[in-house]
Amino acid sequence: MKRVQSSADLIGKISTYLQIVSKDPHSTAFVPLAEAYRQLGLLGDALEAARMGTAMLPHFCPGFTTLGRILAQMGRIDEALIAYTKALEIDHQSQSALVGLARLHLVRGERELARKILHQAAEFHPDDELIANMLVAIDMPSPWHHRKATPPVEASPAVAPASAEPVVSIPIPTATLAEIYAKQGLTDQAAYVYEEILRSEPDNSAVARRLAELRGFPPSSLPAVAAPLAEAVSAPPAKRQLLETFERWLRAVQVRRAHVQ
Repeated sequence: MKRVQSSADLIGKISTYLQIVSKDPHSTAFVPLAEAYRQLGLLGDALEAARMGTAMLPHFCPGFTTLGRILAQMGRIDEALIAYTKALEIDHQSQSALVGLARLHLVRGERELARKILHQAAEFHPDDELIANMLVAIDMPSPWHHRKATPPVEASPAVAPASAEPVVSIPIPTATLAEIYAKQGLTDQAAYVYEEILRSEPDNSAVARRLAELRGFPPSSLPAVAAPLAEAVSAPPAKRQLLETFERWLRAVQVRRAHVQ
């Protein structure tokens, strides 16, 4: 009986929120509207409301966290990852976005990334019980596994700790995230993520080649371009102009070759 009353209450709220949004398409009421739809299991309607709202209010962080939550529930993990990342670009301390992003990485089996995000979230929200409980749970051994079969996973020395520099818009740069951007046609964002990876892994030739490819260099030039490109990207800020100079030089060479042909 209680569940029926809860559903009836949600339906009543949907009616109220619909009236608000109909009168003012820029209203933030699309967030509770989408949430009410989601809780009723009307995921298609929830997604439509969230997409409409984020289009009207592209700088409203809760809209993108709601969108990420809906997409995750629909099993559209890659799209949910982008939605949470967008929310963190707007507000890098968003508790909902950080927790949602950590959950997605757990779903993908990326436990270390999830732990890193949760530690970052705990720095912003030291008294948050949900974040604290997730950090405890993520390190607890499974009761059905023997300790010898599942030894504690220590952080690899190759994984750099959280940077002391100001938090960037994308908190956890990974090749997976870069390729998600690339598949969405967001080439600049994908290239930015690969640059972030190269700054911590300057010897990663595969990342350097992919970055050169995203920058528009032809496949035949990738072997020659990758190493100096990685060196320029990973250089200190004062030397970052080398990247621009290097790219301009290579493009000039390509233009001359095109004219010769």
